[in-house]
Amino acid sequence: MTSPLSSFKLKYPVILSHGLFGFSRLGPIVYFNNIIQPLKSFGIKCEATTVHPTDSIKNRSLDLYKQMNEIMKSYNTDHCHFLAHSMGGLDSRYLISNLDQNQSVLSLTTLSTPHRGSYIAKWSIDNITERFYIEKLIKKIGIPFEAIANLTPDYLETDFNPNVLDQPHVTYYSYGAYKDSISNIFTPLYYFHDILSKKEGKNDGLVSLASAKWGEQFKVISNCDHRDLINLGWSGYNAFPIYENIIRDLYKLEQENITNPKLLSSFILNNNKNNNNDNGKNISIYPNFNDLIKRNTD
Repeated sequence: MTSPLSSFKLKYPVILSHGLFGFSRLGPIVYFNNIIQPLKSFGIKCEATTVHPTDSIKNRSLDLYKQMNEIMKSYNTDHCHFLAHSMGGLDSRYLISNLDQNQSVLSLTTLSTPHRGSYIAKWSIDNITERFYIEKLIKKIGIPFEAIANLTPDYLETDFNPNVLDQPHVTYYSYGAYKDSISNIFTPLYYFHDILSKKEGKNDGLVSLASAKWGEQFKVISNCDHRDLINLGWSGYNAFPIYENIIRDLYKLEQENITNPKLLSSFILNNNKNNNNDNGKNISIYPNFNDLIKRNTD
């Protein structure tokens, strides 16, 4: 039996970053659905951000950086963790590598982020945006639409990954998800899943396991699609245990970093300020998420 999250209160806030076409809240719909408020009820400091849904990674990252600083200021701290879904993981990586000069970010956990791109992005450009002149039309009326081009395998391989480097003071975790099939014909994931399976293997309807793998620890969630990961799927999947496990990992990281030379200097710097102011090594597949939580708390 696992301990409640109230036993794993983090010292630093968790900043949540959304993916392509994402939002923090859209009317009654919350992007990280039934995740943020339950985490806060356990005393976890966490806030969702909102960036342009279709702009480039670079521009989205600039917006994300501003919000990161505002959130840290609101919690009176100089450090934070990032937790990102889909494209939000690329935004966060860019921020860490190019904008975070103060080394504020301690960790990045990505959920089904296309670190090596997604064939679905290329397929969409070839078969939808170009064929129906959608991108030209959107640009003509002044709406940025660089995001899909930034998610193609070619862009990630030749431009993004060679220039957006992991930082030694940051711990990188990643999660991938997959379903053997998607039965709901009313979601685009139903069609994308088969297309992507033929090109990249097991996937969640938008991102393959091969592309989602990044950092020092990689965990795989079975029978879960891309929208299930944020509790916006059609299947009734409950993603909250995933976030519980992430919080436990971050708590463990914070405790270890107290004596870990990798980040000790950052912790000392932060503590001094407060006093004055008064790449995929471990892969695990968990068909039952309770097994994942049990293993991480043994």
